[in-house]
Amino acid sequence: MNEKMRRIRIKAPATNGLRGSVTVEMAYILPTVIMIFLLIVYTVFYYHDKNILNAAAGETAVLGAQLERQRGKEGTDLQNFYRERTDGKLILLHLTGVNITKSKKQVEIQAYAQKGRMRVSVVQRAVITKAEEKIRLKRKLEALGGKGVDK
Repeated sequence: MNEKMRRIRIKAPATNGLRGSVTVEMAYILPTVIMIFLLIVYTVFYYHDKNILNAAAGETAVLGAQLERQRGKEGTDLQNFYRERTDGKLILLHLTGVNITKSKKQVEIQAYAQKGRMRVSVVQRAVITKAEEKIRLKRKLEALGGKGVDK
């Protein structure tokens, strides 16, 4: 057996002259790549949450405008409606506040969300239309003899 062992030479793997430089380079490159990946993920989460807040605010504003136009359905809590729309959908931010302002012409929704020093505010407005009143007025004018009246 000793003769066989002597005949077989155990060769060390070829290093090609690198000798640990790959390890040092990866120690610099890998954290940079991970940080860039995390930055991209956080940016996507931020814009996702901003879009959720914006869509929910728009939907709430339209509902508020329709309810104001109908005038018969008072008592609908728009803040709870907004919170239902955003509950469990935000990934990065936490909903901190919703302000609802109603006037004769429009409904305005302001929503705020934050996490730490990162803050997002969204404002959506919906105009309260009175289309049925304009149609009735036009029909009255046409009935009075103003058949050629436009708008």
